[in-house]
Amino acid sequence: MTIQKILLENKIFIFEKTIKKSKFITYIAKIHNENELEEFIKKYKQSNATHNCWAFQFGINNNIRFGYNNDGEPNGTAGEPLLNLIKVNNLTNIVIFCIRFYGGIKLGVGGLQKAYSIGAINLLKYIKTKVLELLYLVKIKFNISDIKKINLYLNNLLIKDLKKLFKENEVIYTFKIDKIDDLKVLNMYCSIDILKQDYF
Repeated sequence: MTIQKILLENKIFIFEKTIKKSKFITYIAKIHNENELEEFIKKYKQSNATHNCWAFQFGINNNIRFGYNNDGEPNGTAGEPLLNLIKVNNLTNIVIFCIRFYGGIKLGVGGLQKAYSIGAINLLKYIKTKVLELLYLVKIKFNISDIKKINLYLNNLLIKDLKKLFKENEVIYTFKIDKIDDLKVLNMYCSIDILKQDYF
C-alpha cells in the first residue's frame, strides 16, 4: 500500500511569479471528488488568461482518480509536471491549478515545465500535510461505575479523536483505533460497536 498524504488545512494556497514577462499564478487546494474539482476550476479559471492548466488526484489505493489539463500548452509542459509533483509527494485529495498570462516571450519546453512547476514546488515546501491511516471508528457503552477502569486501559492504547457522552449512569465513548483486537479485554465491561473502517 502506498502511503498517501492529504492537506491538513482547508484553505487556498496561492503563489505568483513573473517569468520573462509571463505571469504565472498557482493555486493549491484540498478536494474530495469530481464535483468539488469542477466547482474549483469554475471559480478560479480566468477567461482572460492565455492558459488555465491543472492537475488533480483524489481517492485512496485502488479507488484513486487523477488527471490533468494542458489547455493548449505543448504536451508534457504544464499539466503533466503538476501531476508528477502530486505523485512524487504522495498526495491525494488535491488540485494544483496554474494560470498563465503570456508576456510575449516563448519559454521553450524546459522553460515551460519549470515555470508551471515553480509555484507548486514553493507552496508544497510550506503546506502542512497528514498521512492517511486505515482506522476503525468505534463506539463503546459502559456503566459510569467502570469509568476509571475503562480510562486506565484506554490511556495505554493509541486512540484518536476521543469523544465522550454522559447519559445518567451510562457513558458513551467514540474514537478511532488501528488495532481492534486491543479492545477485546473490555468486553466484560462494555459493549463495543465498530461503526466503520476507513481512511482518516
